[in-house]
Amino acid sequence: MDQNATTPAKRLMRATATVLPEGLRASAVRQLRHRRVRWGSLRRTDPISDYFGFDRGTPIDRYYIEAFLAREADAITGEVLEVLNRTYASHFGGEDVTQAHVVDIDESNPEATIIADLTIVGSLPGQAYDSVIMTQTLHLTLDDSAGFENIWQALRPGGTLLFTGPCISRIDDGVADSDHWRYTPLGLRLQLARLLPGAEVRVEAHGNVLAAAAFLYGISAEELSTAELEVEDPRFPLVVCARVSKPLNRSR
Repeated sequence: MDQNATTPAKRLMRATATVLPEGLRASAVRQLRHRRVRWGSLRRTDPISDYFGFDRGTPIDRYYIEAFLAREADAITGEVLEVLNRTYASHFGGEDVTQAHVVDIDESNPEATIIADLTIVGSLPGQAYDSVIMTQTLHLTLDDSAGFENIWQALRPGGTLLFTGPCISRIDDGVADSDHWRYTPLGLRLQLARLLPGAEVRVEAHGNVLAAAAFLYGISAEELSTAELEVEDPRFPLVVCARVSKPLNRSR
């Protein structure tokens, strides 16, 4: 409701509070406050974009993922492993990356330097990487715990895993048969503590109800303001991120 409409409404609530008998006052004020929502173009049962907003700009989850990687770019150094392609290693690591490796289970991926199933512990070479970038991937595996353990044994002492996973998200039609998991900040923190004893773990979550609703509709990040995107509401985590570092004195 715009400002011109809000002012008379507030005046009406004040007048109601002073005129009505006490028994009716609270009920009347509640009804005035809970006016019908103006849904506009959001009153629909199908998304505005069926492609996470890629066709409109930057998907909102990617806004948070890339902001996280930018903040943690100091960890993207040396021998780096990424899934599917080397986009983030190149963009956020730059000249600090001595070699970017790409893992995929799909042998037809021309960018893949390693063909491996992440959920088979040992399918990645042991202590081979200084940094692993794992964005929006392990929720698509049946055994994400094995995935974490596999990545952990592949990290060198002092190495770092930069992980992101969905908390609030739609199911992607293209991978609906493998979309198994969602992560809450607490759940991820407990899972990592159980699987990777001794790891240095920092978990964070990003999002708010507007960002979450917009993401589900397929609205892009460019269609919200930076101020709207930067509001952090722990009740509505859209993306959960973790920086997981292996101590220098650990070989496994």
